[in-house]
This record gives sequence, C-alpha cells and structure tokens, in this order.
Amino acid sequence: MRAVEDVILVAFVVAVVYMDWRYHRIPNAFTYPVMAAGLVLGALEAVPGEPFAKGLLDHVGGLVVGFLIAYPFYAMGGLKAGDGKYLMAVGAMRGLGLLLTGAMYGALLGGVIALGFIAVRRLRPVNGGAASMGAVMKTWIPYGVALGLGTLLALAIELSGRLPGAAT
Repeated sequence: MRAVEDVILVAFVVAVVYMDWRYHRIPNAFTYPVMAAGLVLGALEAVPGEPFAKGLLDHVGGLVVGFLIAYPFYAMGGLKAGDGKYLMAVGAMRGLGLLLTGAMYGALLGGVIALGFIAVRRLRPVNGGAASMGAVMKTWIPYGVALGLGTLLALAIELSGRLPGAAT
C-alpha cells in the first residue's frame, strides 16, 4: 500500500511544484482528491485487522496537523490557502512522520529561496536605485515549490531507510 501512496504523492508533488512555479497557485482540484485518496488508503492499510489502530489514525492525524501547522501562517498572511491545503494533502496521504519532516525541510528550503528572491530583488536597480524593502517583501515567493522539494527530500530519506520510522 505504501508504494501506491508514494506514487500518488510524487505525482502530486511534481504537479504542485509545476503549478506553483508557473501559475502561482495550487488548485483545489489537486489537493482535495489527494486528501480523500490518502484517507481511503490509510483505512485500507490496516485491513485485515484493526482499521483504526494503524493507518487511518496516522493519516487523519496528518491531515489535522497539516491544517494546524498551516492555519496560523495563513491567518497572518504568510502562507496562501493552497500551501495549507498542500500540507493537509501530504499529511492525509502519508501521515504525520513524512508531513512533519517534509514541512521542516520545506521551511528550510523556503527560507533559502526567500533570501535569494529578496537579495535579487533588493539589488536589482529600479528607476536608478535599489527596490524599497517594502516592495521586496510584497514579492511572490514560490513556497509551494519549497514545500514540494522538502517533501520529496523527506520521502527520499525515508525510502533510503535513514529516517526514523521509515517505511519497511
């Protein structure tokens, strides 16, 4: 079942990275079906046996924690709704472990990308001078790209067996 989740996750992440980079948005048509599929696969992971003891609770927990991570940043204007739904979809598809690790790597990569964007925009002359810091801070930064790359990095580390709680 994990292999199916991994294939869906990689396809989802690649599509999100492309859409966020190219169109500056993450469509609901990507996130909601992945959330639903993740919950269904989570329920099937523990069959036969105890359906609420293994997969489903981890997947529901991932969805809820994805929301809890994203909402404060969304409410403050630092994260778009699509980025929050992306985190919820990753949590629903693969559970808490991959969500938290991928979000951590995504945040680190997002910081590096943001610094790069700020440096380039601050140093680029606009009408004979550098851009104001206010104008630089209102610049779109592809955070979905950073989250996607962080998720792929976490998945690669998990599949290599070096991430605690890695898939067996």
